[in-house]
Amino acid sequence: MALARQILAVRKRDAAALNLAGIAAFQCGDPVEARALLEDARDRAPKDAEICMNLANVIAASGDVDAALLSYEAAYDLAPGYAEPAYNAGVLLSKHGRHSEAAEWFRNAMTRDPEHPAAAIGCAEALRAAGNLSAAKTELEARIALQPKDPVAYTNLAAVLSGMGDDAAARDAGERAVEIDPGLAAAHFNIGVAQQSLSDHKAALERYRRTLALEPAHAAAALNLGEAYAALDDTEEARRAYRRALEIDPGFAKAAINLADMKLATGEPEAALAVIDGFLLRHTSHPAALAFKAFALRDAGRDGDAALLDDADRFILQRRLEPPDGFADIDGFNQAMAMHLLDHPTLTPSPTAHATRKGRHSGELLSPPLGPMGAFRDQVEAGFKAYKRKFAGEPAHPYLDACPADIEISIWGVVMDEDGHQVPHIHPSAWLSGVYYVEVPDSVKSDDPSRAGWIEFGRPPEDIHTQHDSHVTLFRPEPGLMLLFPSHFYHRTVPLTGSARRISIAFDIVPAGRREHTTV
Repeated sequence: MALARQILAVRKRDAAALNLAGIAAFQCGDPVEARALLEDARDRAPKDAEICMNLANVIAASGDVDAALLSYEAAYDLAPGYAEPAYNAGVLLSKHGRHSEAAEWFRNAMTRDPEHPAAAIGCAEALRAAGNLSAAKTELEARIALQPKDPVAYTNLAAVLSGMGDDAAARDAGERAVEIDPGLAAAHFNIGVAQQSLSDHKAALERYRRTLALEPAHAAAALNLGEAYAALDDTEEARRAYRRALEIDPGFAKAAINLADMKLATGEPEAALAVIDGFLLRHTSHPAALAFKAFALRDAGRDGDAALLDDADRFILQRRLEPPDGFADIDGFNQAMAMHLLDHPTLTPSPTAHATRKGRHSGELLSPPLGPMGAFRDQVEAGFKAYKRKFAGEPAHPYLDACPADIEISIWGVVMDEDGHQVPHIHPSAWLSGVYYVEVPDSVKSDDPSRAGWIEFGRPPEDIHTQHDSHVTLFRPEPGLMLLFPSHFYHRTVPLTGSARRISIAFDIVPAGRREHTTV
């Protein structure tokens, strides 16, 4: 920085000197000064792509996404052969959860540099994060055709194929990756995931052990190791692996829940509560832990305490939507929503990473082009505000006290066909979740004793070993109906009968900065 100041003292009006000084200021930990110097340099040399690129990098580090994008775009336009501005824009957008936009910028980088390895991988990962598994698969296969010895491409392809339910192909892709690079921990892990899904638990054990040998801090490998041991009825090794996962990541709720569930499975609900309460002391209001605690309380016969966490009558809010501006009636709005979802490129048949079975599940719908989703987002925000008002002034409560002041919203859609359903699940990254019904077939009837196509709350998933009879609440879907509920409420869809489709739009209200596409 001292040298930069000396240069500036002599060349105060020189854009190159200002650029150098800005870089030095940033490297010395003064981003405010760096931005000011680089903006001055850009103003003096507005057609210098390198200066625009450096300015964009500094702005991006401050979290000002839109301003950084403008500078990346300027650099991209100024230098037709320069791929890095587009690549860096993709990285920035991926970091901030704008995955569909990120994929487009990565593609822009590859247009200029078809062999850009990081852009190709980044594009596929952005598409996968956006829920567009088919497009991610296509991108990775194109990368492999261009570079058949790229182990990362094979590794990521294995993850995508697992998400699509093609576990045998996922295993093969992972094995090709480790042939090329035996030390790639992620490849061994992805092979293990595929083998576990194929019920080859012994083989999965070996892959998870290898993963941990290569990457000792791989918490997910430790968790999956425990689940593989549990599938083989080796409870002591399973317990040891779950504890290792928690040592690696003390906030790993699934590991704590699996440990506590081992107590539920042996009829020791109070011991299970002790485990999960210990986790909640450190990670207050974690949705998955709250859900498990309610089940454990009911196993312990403490229904009143459980109801403080899982009372459907108290915590589930029903709303009837009015047509947004620009729509004559709610039917017109619903038709626009249905068309937008059915044409969406991320709509994927029964992706295994989500709860939908015998249906189609989209990725993020709050990505351009928004279509009717912009108006729907406003309805979700209004629902969130109404939900907060409902509980204003309530006494201290482990769920309500965690209501976020600043939020992000995630929206996705589900199209169910005959026998379509969702298995019991929660939304562990969110605080409040909801569903809106766009299209409901005539087979979903109020007088049907089977409740086919209805949404049900309160039933645990198969991997939580409760002893009590499930305390469930059901709602019949109707077009125009929105349900809002705590994200820790387990819910499922009763399998649909008949050949007519059922369309719903689901959403999460997520504390700002914690957004993940974890709509399982």
